[in-house]
This record gives sequence, C-alpha cells and structure tokens, in this order.
Amino acid sequence: MTLLGQECIVPPSINSTTADDRFVEPWVDAVVESVPSDLMGEVVVVGHSAACPRLPLVAHRLIEAGHEVVSVILVNGRFPAEDGMSPVEADRPLADMLDSIVRPDDYLPPWYLWWGGMVSDMLPDEEVRARVFGEAKPTPRALFDEPISVPNLPDSVEMAFLATGDMYAMGYERAQEEGWHVARLDGEHLHLVVDPVTVAGTLLSLVGRPKNVR
Repeated sequence: MTLLGQECIVPPSINSTTADDRFVEPWVDAVVESVPSDLMGEVVVVGHSAACPRLPLVAHRLIEAGHEVVSVILVNGRFPAEDGMSPVEADRPLADMLDSIVRPDDYLPPWYLWWGGMVSDMLPDEEVRARVFGEAKPTPRALFDEPISVPNLPDSVEMAFLATGDMYAMGYERAQEEGWHVARLDGEHLHLVVDPVTVAGTLLSLVGRPKNVR
C-alpha cells in the first residue's frame, strides 16, 4: 500500500490468544515478519493507542533484522513503561477499569465497548464504523499483565509523538519535555480513520522535523 508517495506496511490482524499465554513476543514477531527482508530504505515505526508501549521493541527487532529504522512515532498512546513493567503496573486506573469489565471467561469485550457511546460518536460514518467495529475481537485480560521490554535504541532513532485532540495531552507534554518531535491535530482518538490523509501527512512531517514544533 502506498500513501503520499510512501510505502506503507500494515501488519495483518494478529490473534491475541496464544497456546502458552504469551502475547507480546508473538505480536512483535508477527509485526516484524510482515516487513519484507529485502525492503530498501529508511523505516519509520508508527503505532496507535495500545500498540504504543511496544513500538521500541518492534524498532529494536527490525534493527536486529538489518533494517534502517530512523524514527518511532507514538500516536495517541501511552509511553513505554519502565523496562519489565506491564501496562497495568504502570497505570493502576487502567487496571481498575479493565477489571470492572472483564467477562467470566477472563476476556475483555471488544475494545470499542469499553467506552460506552464515546467511540461511536468518533466515527459518524456508518460504513466506516461498521468496518472498524467488525475488526475488533474480545481480548484476554491477561494481555495487559505481561511485562513489556523497553530496549535502548540507537541515538540515530528519533522519537516522536502525535496527539489528536486532548485525550493524551499528558503524553504530548512529556514528549516535549523529553525533546521528542511533537505535533498535535484537532480531532478525536480515531482521527486517523476519519482523516487519514492529514494524519499521514503529519506523520511524514515528524520524520526529521525540528523538535518541539507545534
């Protein structure tokens, strides 16, 4: 797939259920395997929402595989926690929320049901909403208990944060404080679905952009 003249690789949907109850490593393996080994040129790793804490690990694995990763961009998501921490260890309110909606089979409902009508309001187009919701599957509650490794990336890998709206304002501010490239768009959490071209253009602008530019 190409967008704005760039080759985009979107990993296939990955089943969250594994035989040995590991989630992070199989997910990272599947993402890395989706990138052709003979891919030439610079690679930018981009992830949205819950994928964000895993992005440094994806970038590290791609570098180990011989790819030239130049940038990692978090889009409206949590920062990677301290090495070896799980998402719920880093965010107790998240743990409490997940525990309040977990099903008797220890699975969580599809993610769009976690927030009531808020997500539906973000996607006014019925066809788009149906397609997005149709891809959502129940998720094991244990997924959020698994620690996520945070490798040290080379200094040549630039870090960036794109905020859409104010949901992750704290992440945006932290990225500024840490000297990351930052940008903000007016919109909701799913703005990348509502206006993909603008989001894609902003992502491209973050690659090599002067730091702390609003």
